[in-house]
Amino acid sequence: MAKYWCTNCKKEVEHRLVYGEEPCENRDCEHRCEECGMRTLAYIQPSPNHSERVVIKQMTGEAQRIAQRTGRTGDIEVSRTIGDASDDYQTQVLVYNTHTRYCRFSKR
Repeated sequence: MAKYWCTNCKKEVEHRLVYGEEPCENRDCEHRCEECGMRTLAYIQPSPNHSERVVIKQMTGEAQRIAQRTGRTGDIEVSRTIGDASDDYQTQVLVYNTHTRYCRFSKR
């Protein structure tokens, strides 16, 4: 089973289907975490074909992992630059606050 990050539990969990759910057909799966039951699973590795909603969830998980690993609190910034076939590049920036658990997302 693949490992995912649960943004609710703030830990790495396995992706397993809950009874009655269909297997993932695409990269925007919304299956529940087996630990907490919430639809808060995020990919650990980003992919250029993810939707913006999935990218925000993935970057939130990355910020949470940084906070756990380093002990930092407050605002944690995560950014990534993506490009396309026409050499257009865009930087996506997410600022996650460890106290409020809210994030701000922008594109540059």
